Amino acid sequence: MKPRRSIAWAALLIAGHFAVAASGPGGICDTPTLDDYLKRADELDRARDTTAAAQALEDADAKFPNNPEVLYRLSKQHSDLIFAAKSKPEAKALAAKCLATARRAVEAGPKHAKARLSLSICYAKNFPHVDNQTKVNYSRALKEETERAIALDPTLDLAHHMLGRWHFESANMNFVTRTLAAAVYGGLPKASFEDARAGFHRAVELAPKRILHRLHLAGALLALKKKPEAIEALRTALKLEPLDKDDEEARRDAAAALKKLGVKDAAE
Repeated sequence: MKPRRSIAWAALLIAGHFAVAASGPGGICDTPTLDDYLKRADELDRARDTTAAAQALEDADAKFPNNPEVLYRLSKQHSDLIFAAKSKPEAKALAAKCLATARRAVEAGPKHAKARLSLSICYAKNFPHVDNQTKVNYSRALKEETERAIALDPTLDLAHHMLGRWHFESANMNFVTRTLAAAVYGGLPKASFEDARAGFHRAVELAPKRILHRLHLAGALLALKKKPEAIEALRTALKLEPLDKDDEEARRDAAAALKKLGVKDAAE
């Protein structure tokens, strides 16, 4: 009987081993925890498999509803899917979806810094798809959410980037939109290209390997008539490897900007 019992235990151990292995490296097991979902989604995000990451987070949202850790990540995936949109209506729908998800994240975690940041970013993602009055409304909301995110976590590089973006876009606002802002709100808060430069510079300090920050820092430097410094920022950007889909697009834009500035050895 003892040999049979040993064989039985061995069979159970082997079965258990294959049950664990069946989930695969980084996969989700039969009874996943919230951490399992988040870990898997983060792995897929790093691999830039946006569709799979979004699906993992949709599944997590169904099982663990109204969780800010799930929702801010999901809003990012909805935002990243915009890059693959095949039409303007599809891009507009995805932008609206990422904004709705980010709003849910903030409702679920009002003091969650990354939820606040995701809402700020998703307001920006909607700018190409809304009218001027909505842009003015979203611009004010973007600044407020960004400042809340920084107050909650001053180390968020993308929050400082978004504040820089707000200053840059507001300082560069066209006459029609500026007039509308004055009519609706009595004007927007003061903005300047120097404040934009400061925001992007702080973002670079916090995340020196992110291409996006250096691209927009270059834009602010050009607005300040500092062409040599702008070219240096763009050259440095092209030496970096993209961290995500935003960085991939930023790298292409940096190469195009250098060519436009007459830099002949701009890398592709």
